[in-house]
Amino acid sequence: MPGNDDIYQVIEIIRLFLKSKKILKMYPFNNPLCINIMDTCFAKFTEFFSINEKLSLKIGQNNILYDSEAVYSSTGKEDNLALFFFKDGLREITFKRGLSREDLYDFLKIISFDFSSDSVDDDVVTLLWEKDFQNIQYVVEEITLSDEEDYESRAVAEIEEKNTDDESLLGAYEDTLRNGSSVKDMEIALLTDKDLQDLAVEFEKDEYDKTGKLIEILFEMFLLSETEDDFNDLTGFFVGVIEYLLGMEDIDTATGILLKLNHLKDANGVSKEIRNCSKNILINISTGNIINLLGNMLDGSNKINDKMIEDFVKCLDEKAIKPMVLILGDLKKIHSRKLIVEALIILGRRNMDSLMEGLNDSRWYVIRNIIYVLRKIGDRKAVDCLFKTIRHGDVRVKKEVIRAFGELGGAGVLAALRNCLDDPDYQVELAALTEIGNIRSEGAKRTILKRISAGDFGERNFEEKKKYYEVISKWKDKEVRDFMADIIDKRTFFGRTRNYENRACAAYCLGLIGNRESLPLLDKYRNDGNRLFSEFITEAIRQIEHEKGSGKRN
Repeated sequence: MPGNDDIYQVIEIIRLFLKSKKILKMYPFNNPLCINIMDTCFAKFTEFFSINEKLSLKIGQNNILYDSEAVYSSTGKEDNLALFFFKDGLREITFKRGLSREDLYDFLKIISFDFSSDSVDDDVVTLLWEKDFQNIQYVVEEITLSDEEDYESRAVAEIEEKNTDDESLLGAYEDTLRNGSSVKDMEIALLTDKDLQDLAVEFEKDEYDKTGKLIEILFEMFLLSETEDDFNDLTGFFVGVIEYLLGMEDIDTATGILLKLNHLKDANGVSKEIRNCSKNILINISTGNIINLLGNMLDGSNKINDKMIEDFVKCLDEKAIKPMVLILGDLKKIHSRKLIVEALIILGRRNMDSLMEGLNDSRWYVIRNIIYVLRKIGDRKAVDCLFKTIRHGDVRVKKEVIRAFGELGGAGVLAALRNCLDDPDYQVELAALTEIGNIRSEGAKRTILKRISAGDFGERNFEEKKKYYEVISKWKDKEVRDFMADIIDKRTFFGRTRNYENRACAAYCLGLIGNRESLPLLDKYRNDGNRLFSEFITEAIRQIEHEKGSGKRN
């Protein structure tokens, strides 16, 4: 039997199939909504295949099964995914690990067709067969397979009947001459849309071929250059070519040029002048104009090669940092911003000061992204600069700073996080509490214990108090266990409800710590009359006994 996690994942995949089917019917395939839903579906498959080799779906008329478990059911005729597959003879579909993004996209496009109104002559099975998927397999009912074979035989026969060899072609010419047909009487066939598309592709190939030849000549001239004027001219030529290629959204060719220049600037066997000029070209390419073109390309194209963008950025000079920070606030697509953030992580290591100037930006989302970049770089040099951003008016900026403090550490960080525990926004307080727990120092432990011991702590709501006890459970030492034991043993006549909440939280903490020495104390209160306290006592005992049974020791 499959696990619950597998079942839930498959149900989610089916749900995404249905959602994709609707969205891809309504919008062009290159619409951001379509791309987003297909990316989401691929991400869910990636997650499933991280622990499974394949996903096999049994198709019924009104249901879909996964390992004998129903993951989809519908009795309607409209939007019935099971019936959609079943009526064309599909009885099982299997997706295998290694499923590519392109194949999944094509599959989703196939199931989005409305075969009653999309002017599609074929059925689902035929379209799947034509794609010849490597990691999507399907089983078709025997009669359907037989029909397909008959269809294929008929198709081959028709082609053979219409086949024209050299002899029959010559005969056609002779017939034409004998009949005295005039050229002017012939009916000229118009070019179809398909013909025009094929011609456009050929023209594009011809254009790219010329571009490649131009680049080849440019490098030959570069390697033969000797004078300073030659090098200056070539620098301008290379910058112009990169501008042109980015304008044409040809990131592959542009990256290829930068990689060659990056190699030449450090290469042995070439002159010092060539190396210096290569470096100078890369510096001149790392300007605001080029970075703006890069941003326009990222926002305007739906076919971005992320690896090429990474290679392109690695070749740039640190001068590109400031213009990248500027466009970070202007990009419209989330994926575009993500690529620039990753680019800043690469370049920011070379010049942290230029990167940290971005913290002075007026836009909160730019500041948050810069803090994220600094956090990912992991240089403690950034901590001093981040102290001022902890007072920023936007909660999202504060939370990102708090995460950075927790990961980077350093002098003054614990004090700053301690102050954040008093922030009026609970999300800020919760973020600070989490990072204090991640620091795991003695000072961090003292901070949390002091908060729990404070007189007004009992006035907090139960979930807030529970979070503090959850964090303090990371210190699995005797002091914390004794502290919790004192709270559990504490009884009071006034404020009994609050006191029982504190005792329940303490039991919860001991359960998380998992030390079996706490069992006698917990067992003492197993049958306490307060329902909340009793439930947490029972759960804590269960957790500790489970830890004991699994052989874990603290």
